[in-house]
Amino acid sequence: MVQFNPDRLARIKARMEWHVAEGSSPGIAWQIGSVGEVFEQGAVGHVPDGALWRIYSMTKPLVSIAAMQLVEECRLGLHTPIAKWLPEFKAPVVLNADGSRTPAQSAITVRHLLSHMAGLTYGFQGDGVARMYAQAGVLVDEAASLRAQSELIAAHPLVFHPGTGWRYSVATDILAALLEVEEGQPIREILKRRLFEPLGMSDIGFHVAENQRDRIMKVHGTRLPAHLPPVPPLSIDTLYPCDNPEYGRGGHGLFATLSDYTAFAESLLTVATGRGEGPVSPRGLQAMVTNQVPEAHLPLTVNMPFDTVSPGLGGFGFGLGFATDLGASGRNLLGHPGAFGWSGAADTWFTIDADAGFYAVFMAQDLDPGGSPADFQTLLHAAVR
Repeated sequence: MVQFNPDRLARIKARMEWHVAEGSSPGIAWQIGSVGEVFEQGAVGHVPDGALWRIYSMTKPLVSIAAMQLVEECRLGLHTPIAKWLPEFKAPVVLNADGSRTPAQSAITVRHLLSHMAGLTYGFQGDGVARMYAQAGVLVDEAASLRAQSELIAAHPLVFHPGTGWRYSVATDILAALLEVEEGQPIREILKRRLFEPLGMSDIGFHVAENQRDRIMKVHGTRLPAHLPPVPPLSIDTLYPCDNPEYGRGGHGLFATLSDYTAFAESLLTVATGRGEGPVSPRGLQAMVTNQVPEAHLPLTVNMPFDTVSPGLGGFGFGLGFATDLGASGRNLLGHPGAFGWSGAADTWFTIDADAGFYAVFMAQDLDPGGSPADFQTLLHAAVR
């Protein structure tokens, strides 16, 4: 069982207080624990009881776990073309360097979506297809259904032939649209039934009741919307609404408390350490946290601002919904081979270290490159004995 040096663990609070004082986030909270045990829980700055955090891309692991549940039920096949559920992807094409388009050499599969190897992209990535996404307003219209967004995305070319590269992308939104077709329910109901209720995650969702919205943490910074079309002007409440009961996405959109997400993290640690049952089987989880990206496409990169202090993905591979620590050379922060997790755009982050036997969940709300998650990770790993 993991042991922490208490003096080094205490450095976390002092450093997070510094980040709040610097103005990078109005409040920061974190929890480090194991199965049935909490080692460290802290909060600095303004963090009200039951604070709700916009977790951005930490929505993705939840959707990915729900998809793996369906794989284990033989309702999805990892190598099944997604056109079975989403016929708009029946004949994808790839954008060539000269602007021409070529029919894709293979179909997009469920595995490609989970591993971000489908050839899709994000509007902020900077490639030619990303610029098309931005101009078309992909994932900008909160009133648009997931299926409508899937059809909009499918109308654009791919960045590369499916399975031949890695690009962080809207793939999990397409995955969520696929789940809605298979289950015959909105993604919000699928997640509630399959994960939130079984794990006791009572305060998580895409919609926040009006009398609970004072619990939503204010987001600092303006970095994220910069790539989007300037007209009409877009606010964070438009891009990440709290008041639309019909809203749902696969790649972002959830509000969660720290305790909600630690319940999810603890359930994964329970499975990964063989200490009990969880949302997927041990072998299912092992497949999800095993790197799927060929060596030729490593190190993984995400288009980030030049002045960012994020460590990025050097030293990581990507499985079926999770980044996994390869222990590779060139890492620019402390870590541990085999640990897995993911992060969100506003400085939320979590990790599961099964070998050491702990999870850690970190919540902040900063869209500018403040660096608090990177500092938290370094201090966390430095405290392990």
